[in-house]
Amino acid sequence: MADWEKLSRELLELIAQRLAIEDFLAFGAVCTSWRSVATKEMYDAKSKVPWLVTSTYKQMPELCSPSRGRIYPLKSPGTRAQTLSPRGWMLLSNWDHEYRIFNPVSSVSIELPALEKLLRTSRLHVEFDRLMQRICVCLRIDRIALSSSPSLSRSYAVMIAVNWDLGRGRLAFHRSGEDEWTVVSRPAETGPPWPKVLQLIYYDGLFVALDAENHITTLNERERRMESRLVLGQNFKGWAPYLVECSGSLLVAWKTRGGKGNRFRVFEVDLEKGTQEEVKSLGNASLFLNDNSSFSVEFNAGSCLPGIKPNHVYYVEEKKQKIYSMDNGNVETFSDATDHGHAGQWCRHERQWFQPDF
Repeated sequence: MADWEKLSRELLELIAQRLAIEDFLAFGAVCTSWRSVATKEMYDAKSKVPWLVTSTYKQMPELCSPSRGRIYPLKSPGTRAQTLSPRGWMLLSNWDHEYRIFNPVSSVSIELPALEKLLRTSRLHVEFDRLMQRICVCLRIDRIALSSSPSLSRSYAVMIAVNWDLGRGRLAFHRSGEDEWTVVSRPAETGPPWPKVLQLIYYDGLFVALDAENHITTLNERERRMESRLVLGQNFKGWAPYLVECSGSLLVAWKTRGGKGNRFRVFEVDLEKGTQEEVKSLGNASLFLNDNSSFSVEFNAGSCLPGIKPNHVYYVEEKKQKIYSMDNGNVETFSDATDHGHAGQWCRHERQWFQPDF
């Protein structure tokens, strides 16, 4: 209908603000006048419903809308996807160990420096002879965090936890525009070897790491060294902890096993004071926990988040999406529109929560 182009901008803005992300993108493709309304600023005013990203062996990752059951293959190089913060970005890799960060909404793709440069620039190669390097060393990015969205700033930093054979690992970072990685040293008061890094996050202007020895450290970029902040007093007993920002606070969450089955404990961490305090309620927020990168969603009067409940923890257990209630400790299996007719297919996939953004 040709008259669609003549609709007032005010009416188009009202329509755009009420659309789901997939309809919002289709809306902007109708004509020039509609495209002028479908901007990042308009999308920022909308509620952002979490999606799921799935990946499996040697297949392209897919995006899935839980509320509508729509599945969208990612049109970008890479067969393995990890979600990461800030929202809207993911890490893609292929079998040649090339890594890039990718935004599936804007289709922006940014290649990361080769990991081989990490060995050359850090002198880590002296730990192995040349034969061992050729046979045993298989570098991979295990954890990753971004300081800001590359869509919002041309100056951003990337931090990674790298693991390779023989149980070795290292932290490194690089800034946009650079072509190599800068290796990060352990805190001055500790010695080698590095414990496994379980979580990386960018919070309040700092890269924050949580390792397998319960140390929380932050990056001093000028000194190229991690600095100790606190040691968590809890024993995770085999359950992986999660770092997540929620309502301006840094939280650490993990599963415990009690008389009624699995439950979550959540603590607020104060990096300046080096303290932690247990959180009994998330209020109007919910946590979405992934192995690599977690996030929170806050509810307000204008929120429209179908199927999502406040004061809950959304997580993965045995390749199933679970929901834990902070109110009463009940655990449910999250059922979405893609489950119908895809149970056998989805159970083979790795699924992670993802929050689309520009």
